[in-house]
Amino acid sequence: MTDAAAIAIERLAESRSQVLDRSQVIQFTFDGVTYPAYAGDTIASALYAAGVRTFSRSFKYHRRRGLLCVSGDCPNCLVQIGSEPNVRACRRPVSDGMSVRSQNRWPSLERDAMSLIQLVDRFLPAGFYYKTFMRPRALWPAFEAMLRHAAGLGEVRLDGTSGYSDKVYRHADVTVIGGGPAGIATALAAADQGARTLLLEENDELGGHLRYRRGHFNGQSYDDYRRELVASAERHPQIEVLNGTIALGCYDHNWIGAARDSRLVKIRTRSLVVATGAREIPLVFKNNDLPGVMQPGAIQRLIRLWGVRPGQRAVVVSANRHGLGAASDLIEAGVELAAVVDLRQEPDRDLVAELGDRGVEVAAQACIVAADGRRHVETAWLTSDSEQKPQAVECDLIVASAGFTPVNDLLLQAGARLAWNGALNEYVHEQLPVGIFASGEIDGNHELEIVISEGRRAGTAAGEYATRAGSQACDSGGEGNGANGQPWTVAPLGHEQADKAFVCFCEDVTRSELRQTVEEGYDSVELLKRYSTVSMGPCQGKMCNIAVMHSCAQDTRRSLVEIGTTTSRPPARSVAMRTLAGRPMHPARYTPMHNWHAEHGAVMMVAGPWIRPEHYGDPIEEVRAVRQRVGLIDVSTLGKFHLHGPDVPELLERIYTNRWRKLGIGGVRYGVMVNEEGVVINDGVTARLDSDFYYMSATSSGALGIYEWIEWWLQSGWQLNVHLLDATELRAAMNLAGPHAREVLAKVASDLDLSNEAFPYMHVRQARIAGAPAILLRIGFTGELGYEIHTPSGYGTYVWQALMEAGREFGIAPFGVEAQRVLRLEKGHIIVGQDTDSLADPLEAGMGWVVKLEKPDFLGRPSLAMAKEAGQERSLVGFEVPSGVLPEEANQIVREGEGPIGLEILGRITSVRRSPTLGSVIGLAWLPSELADPGTRFTIRTRGQLVEGQVAELPFYDPEGARLR
Repeated sequence: MTDAAAIAIERLAESRSQVLDRSQVIQFTFDGVTYPAYAGDTIASALYAAGVRTFSRSFKYHRRRGLLCVSGDCPNCLVQIGSEPNVRACRRPVSDGMSVRSQNRWPSLERDAMSLIQLVDRFLPAGFYYKTFMRPRALWPAFEAMLRHAAGLGEVRLDGTSGYSDKVYRHADVTVIGGGPAGIATALAAADQGARTLLLEENDELGGHLRYRRGHFNGQSYDDYRRELVASAERHPQIEVLNGTIALGCYDHNWIGAARDSRLVKIRTRSLVVATGAREIPLVFKNNDLPGVMQPGAIQRLIRLWGVRPGQRAVVVSANRHGLGAASDLIEAGVELAAVVDLRQEPDRDLVAELGDRGVEVAAQACIVAADGRRHVETAWLTSDSEQKPQAVECDLIVASAGFTPVNDLLLQAGARLAWNGALNEYVHEQLPVGIFASGEIDGNHELEIVISEGRRAGTAAGEYATRAGSQACDSGGEGNGANGQPWTVAPLGHEQADKAFVCFCEDVTRSELRQTVEEGYDSVELLKRYSTVSMGPCQGKMCNIAVMHSCAQDTRRSLVEIGTTTSRPPARSVAMRTLAGRPMHPARYTPMHNWHAEHGAVMMVAGPWIRPEHYGDPIEEVRAVRQRVGLIDVSTLGKFHLHGPDVPELLERIYTNRWRKLGIGGVRYGVMVNEEGVVINDGVTARLDSDFYYMSATSSGALGIYEWIEWWLQSGWQLNVHLLDATELRAAMNLAGPHAREVLAKVASDLDLSNEAFPYMHVRQARIAGAPAILLRIGFTGELGYEIHTPSGYGTYVWQALMEAGREFGIAPFGVEAQRVLRLEKGHIIVGQDTDSLADPLEAGMGWVVKLEKPDFLGRPSLAMAKEAGQERSLVGFEVPSGVLPEEANQIVREGEGPIGLEILGRITSVRRSPTLGSVIGLAWLPSELADPGTRFTIRTRGQLVEGQVAELPFYDPEGARLR
């Protein structure tokens, strides 16, 4: 690595506006080279001060890209920090020891072999990806891999740490987004109305452009006025300032989403004022993406915030006061001005005179045609109305801007209607929703005096609206305040160039490609955007939208009014997914026996909202324990419902596919529920405990949904006398299963006759287990003699421990979900939601025996009747893998045919396990019905290999059911 001491840091004399602490020198690395920085530096400012000019490579052509806006709006300075991709170097502060890497280059940033793609750019026009690589289809995976390697930004590393993120909520009477002069004036005026005001600013300090632009206001320098304004806001008791906070989106009912560091801020406000200002528009000319082409605001930030001299010899291309003001800033920073040209007919006389006093002549009605340079800018080609032939001017910096465009993303999201203002050459609001206000440069006001006055007016109106529920009293209309009556913005297209005049820096879209897109018929700005991919990169059109609209208008010979605006969707700024997700707060639910499981070595798993034991060390041994001795599993996660009332049998007849009227007291019956389309939504058992008391169980994953579903039907007009109680958390449940289950239970239920005659299969009893009240259902999901024991939750651990103690002499073992999955698969029992999908009906799922179409009516009957008449196109079948290879669940079942890799998909595996009982690989799968006969062989594609499977009879184990009976 290069020693940081060998790299010079050239800084300007210290100024009050700078954010640096020059007493603290820190070090960081960029592509393995160590660089020095001061505390307060960003990655970009430190690298630029150390002489770095190339920060990244472009998306498509891998062209060199350098600093452009230094405001976080463009894609030119995206870097990777550890596992975090696409970090904006101009906004991320440097920390000691930070390791930064450039993106989208190979093998290095300075020598990127992929940049050779520029030599064949004629074969990569707009929309080329829609026209090429389509044939032959079999090669598409190779094409896709090549394209993904060639294009792209940062690297997503799956082994990276996500870091901490959180969420916080705020409520305010007035929320002001934007902490520039307009936003601060707005917040002060709103707070003076008694409104609780929240002021959001994306930078670390308030002040906006007053922090880095030169000028005077009310007899004070901008910097002194800013300090006074900021102090007033920070000490106001009704104002809460959130610096470093990015507003992401504006939603219904004034709900605002924002990000502060890694924290998502959710804001509910009565009124909203958007004072997000305006961003500079890049000029479109040949090679306008070369490192060294920058915007006026960028060089002003470098000079005043970080004391960095942006170049040695500069050309300034101005279109407004701020552009000419940047020329004076460069002189003060010791930069030689090679030329200053202004696109306007009459540049600002006072600034022209000021530059003249410094020996600099301003050329009016002049423009830049092209920039040249190998690694960065070396020459600017300028032209004017009086000179037909462009003149070459040597320089290492081009400062160019066509003006400003309002940052109106949030206004559009809030429902504002924008319109093109020809006098301003900007889109400004035409109509705002009630409770929404605009303030400052966002509304075409660029003179500080008007910005402040409009901010106060908007703040007063917003405060009155919020505190007095008044009407929207402020329209905040712009006054068209350009110098000498001229607009502040010009068309950004500059001089027509056919080659490398970039409109979109994110996607490498040129002016000629936009023209080609229109010629191919995509003359709507929305279609143009999608076909050419312009504005679809990291900046989401922030830098190019206006140029795109001008280009579309020019090529279609329409006005900007006819072209209209594109849609703005959240997030308005890029945000890390972890910030949106917040802290990982899984809504975990625990069974009453959870602590016992944890204390006895259970390996836990997430099962929906529940935390359940997956196994206790060896799931295969747990299977053997159930088959040979006795096992105990916690099934408290099952949905459990009490149904009371004389009409319960009628309810069961309507929601189940089989018959229920003749179920006697003490009986248990299995049932399947389907929706109106006949799709399986749940299965389970229901027991009749008394004449009007039934006890129902449902799958763990469907418990809440089934409760709501039954309640919906009970309240929809059925007029049944039934009371439904969700008892899922009121009762613990456990399943005692195995050849010795009866002996174990007899030791703790001595008052209950457990003989096969007194307590047969598919029956229920109420008794006391070790003195605790319990409901016992004799059912057999595992295929062995089994008892499902339901007891009040408070007794759960006590009953569990009593059973474990009673079963010690029989070698009892607790078993988890994994063993249960193997046991149920050996019996061919399905799991709804795993072995079924959103289209599966019980007929094709092998449960036709539980569908009684002779019933007069039940939910889903018409659909099932039609399905039976139409016949089954697919079937859920059991299968074995003779070779012993274990496929994975969701693997595809295929045969030779058409497809990207010459295979046709026939079905899929839903469940598969290696059975220790049978000594073979078994599973369930969906197959076309013509392949569902036992013995039929088929092909499974697993991990890129083809394995043979064979349809088998179900169940695999104890087909007569003698063991569970």
